[in-house]
Amino acid sequence: MAKEDVILVVDLCNMNFFEFTKQDYEKICEECMLDDEYKKLLEYKIKGYSIIKMADEMHCSQAKINVMIKKLKKKIKKII
Repeated sequence: MAKEDVILVVDLCNMNFFEFTKQDYEKICEECMLDDEYKKLLEYKIKGYSIIKMADEMHCSQAKINVMIKKLKKKIKKII
């Protein structure tokens, strides 16, 4: 497997790192039926952005980011 084919995905429940191929990442996004906004949020979590930076990048409040993260956690838990 080529190094560029592997990405790190954060387990939002336990804040542990998992390695997934791009295909696995795409499958998770598909199975969770993530829209563009939630895909972007997941990408920011993978990159280690703070809630403040995510809110700034997505042009919304920190409270909304917190709610979105909780919803994202539930979606990921359902497929794991």
